[in-house]
Amino acid sequence: MKKYERGELAKEILLGLAAGGFIVACLAMPGLTKIIPLFKPKGAKDRYRINQAFQKLQKNKLVNIYIKNGNEVVEITKAGKKKVLEYNLDEMKLKVPQKWDGWWRIVMFDIPQSKKRARDAVSRKIKELGLYPIQKSVFVSPYLCKNEIDFVGEFFGVRDHIIYIKAKEIEGVRELKKHFGVS
Repeated sequence: MKKYERGELAKEILLGLAAGGFIVACLAMPGLTKIIPLFKPKGAKDRYRINQAFQKLQKNKLVNIYIKNGNEVVEITKAGKKKVLEYNLDEMKLKVPQKWDGWWRIVMFDIPQSKKRARDAVSRKIKELGLYPIQKSVFVSPYLCKNEIDFVGEFFGVRDHIIYIKAKEIEGVRELKKHFGVS
């Protein structure tokens, strides 16, 4: 079995459940015996770790484990789905094409003070994605990022305060091209 860092096994299980990959296996046989082989355990210690991960997920109310028609069912909860979104947010990256299409993507937001935590989180994530700040709440990128921006806005509940613009021309283009290494 792969060596997992603390919490990584539970994360992988939760992501698998969200994708629907483990549900069928759980329904097929009680005791999680169909899921355990997916992690290629090398012995009792590995099987124990997998069971512990499931118990921790259940204790944290990220999954429900119950018996239905004589079979053990593992179901991801609303809190579990939210956690999966957090994982997706943490791992989100922009795809950098081999050749730039010549369009600039400008992302602007005006998130009210009452949603300061969301505003700060959106700003931080946009920077992490590699967009370049040209003003405090105005960022630019030469790469497609609409889906990612929509996801970030929806995740923090402020999508209606974000504007996405696609433009051919922008001031300071020489500095931007140099920053992104595009021509």
